[in-house]
Amino acid sequence: MSSVSRRYYERGMQFLAADDVQQAVEQLQAAVDLTPNYGNARIAFAVALAKFGDCPRAASVLRTGIPRATSPTTAAAMHATLGDVLTLGGDFFGAEEAFRVAAETPGFEARAASGLARVYAKMGRYPDAVAALRRASALARA
Repeated sequence: MSSVSRRYYERGMQFLAADDVQQAVEQLQAAVDLTPNYGNARIAFAVALAKFGDCPRAASVLRTGIPRATSPTTAAAMHATLGDVLTLGGDFFGAEEAFRVAAETPGFEARAASGLARVYAKMGRYPDAVAALRRASALARA
């Protein structure tokens, strides 16, 4: 990763923390454009896009990045974030699949279970939502 893309990423994160989403999107897009396999920048770019209200583009950014992930952990983080973005955008079946894939990577089980709980609640599958919340709680305590 280049030092230039890292600077764009760091500035983008500062803008995101300050809730200046437009500037965050611009800075983070520059980081991803310079270094397409920069997983943290890609995830942050997708989050900024989702906050900006562009969930379809955020999902596309993540789907494009998953095959470029430099580690299974980065790929799982992208899948989990994709699940969050798809939930926000109303694609509950896509979100369910993304969380299930993320759950296959050790360390992401609790995040995936809590994401599935949100998806199931939005779908009106309340018994499944409760079961997923219980699983997330048990995993978080372990």
